[in-house]
Amino acid sequence: MPSDTLPPAPELFSRWGAFQTWWGRTNKEQAQIAEARLLSRLQFFSFKGVASSSADSNSTVARVGLVPLSGKNRQINTLVIHQNSSPSSVDTSKAAVDSKDEQTDDQGRTPIAQTRLDMKTATDSDSMVSPPAPGERAIVVCHGYGAGLAFFFRNYLSLSQIPNSKIYAIDWLGMGGSSRPDFKFKHTSKTSVKDVVRASEDFFIEGLEEWRQIQQIEKMVLVGHSLGGYLSTAYALKYPERVEKLILVSPVGIPENPEAQKAPLPQPPSQDAGSNGAAVSGAPGAPQQYAARAPQQDATQPPPPSTLIRRLAMGAWERNITPQSIMRFTGPFGPSLVAAYTSRRFAYLEEDEQRDLNNYIYHISSKSGSGEYALATILAPGAYARWPLMDRLKDVSVPTVFLYGESDWMDHRAAEKARKTMKVPTALWHVPNAGHHLYLDNPPAFDKEILKAITHPWETEAQ
Repeated sequence: MPSDTLPPAPELFSRWGAFQTWWGRTNKEQAQIAEARLLSRLQFFSFKGVASSSADSNSTVARVGLVPLSGKNRQINTLVIHQNSSPSSVDTSKAAVDSKDEQTDDQGRTPIAQTRLDMKTATDSDSMVSPPAPGERAIVVCHGYGAGLAFFFRNYLSLSQIPNSKIYAIDWLGMGGSSRPDFKFKHTSKTSVKDVVRASEDFFIEGLEEWRQIQQIEKMVLVGHSLGGYLSTAYALKYPERVEKLILVSPVGIPENPEAQKAPLPQPPSQDAGSNGAAVSGAPGAPQQYAARAPQQDATQPPPPSTLIRRLAMGAWERNITPQSIMRFTGPFGPSLVAAYTSRRFAYLEEDEQRDLNNYIYHISSKSGSGEYALATILAPGAYARWPLMDRLKDVSVPTVFLYGESDWMDHRAAEKARKTMKVPTALWHVPNAGHHLYLDNPPAFDKEILKAITHPWETEAQ
């Protein structure tokens, strides 16, 4: 879907635009257009100006569409990016990358396109199965709660320049542009917390495993943000032979909290919860409308809410009421609610980028409830894991990198503690001038750390 044929996103605080957006929420094409607006920006990115060839002779091919899984209403939205000609000539040494820094702006963009981009949204008849070539590394990017694969629109083309690699990104089952199968769970007083957590995790990681089999990927480098980092860890624990490296980007769920682990399990979502719910504030990674902080703010924990707000939030959490459900409940005011968040949290984005991201967040959040209901079964009120990764990271058997924003509200100290129990090479790095959404806050620095984690030797030490 070429960018020049896409209708512009409505203004952030246009009442008529908000009404139009809400009215078109059930139109599948509107969600695809919102996604394509962001992905069509890939053509303006380069990896710090380092090109494998001239823009006239190289072609980056990107395609996004659904990959059907077995069973009813199970499809995973997938983005695949690869170079038609091998980028093996790209010099990814630190010296070569650093020498190009002055040629890019603070968003990692060069004045002209590095490559021609063939960006397409697949039709229902197009196959999204794209196995890696022999010897080609599969890098799979996994978003956080309430987000989607287009959140990484500032990073994809940079990452696609990594030699001998193919970039994949997925929307978790029940989230983003993926299908929305029923998310059902039952528990009694005799059901263990771990059993409930394990069933919730399996909803996502079994979908990822089936997707991997369909794509014929032997091993993956998993790059997971926030809840995506938590789920990537759970996948690596269950299928270690399928993971080459684990890159955890501001992962949720590492710290221990005894009170949180004793918290009552949430009520199963009602049949109409997808359209008649209220909000929970402070959900990590969740469209972070309610919890995320601006990158310049320095904190390792989310801001403490007032006593009344805290009681309301905790009650909503225990009833498995999600941020998306309040947005759906507010009807035509939902787009304005999202706009208030986008304009505040991503104020540094250019105006058209804010509009496009805002429209995308609304459309992926307005779909019927599904995977979003896993939040309260995996995390207790206060955003602590019911089964902390602190107890489980010691069993991870693949090299692991932890990445945090310099002003990230997610607590990196828990990862530092967990690393001491791990028996594999690990590293912990910080991205400067960035918060929880470090990949959006500082794309050049984030991309450089990903490149280092994947292609460069690194020692088991914090940096």
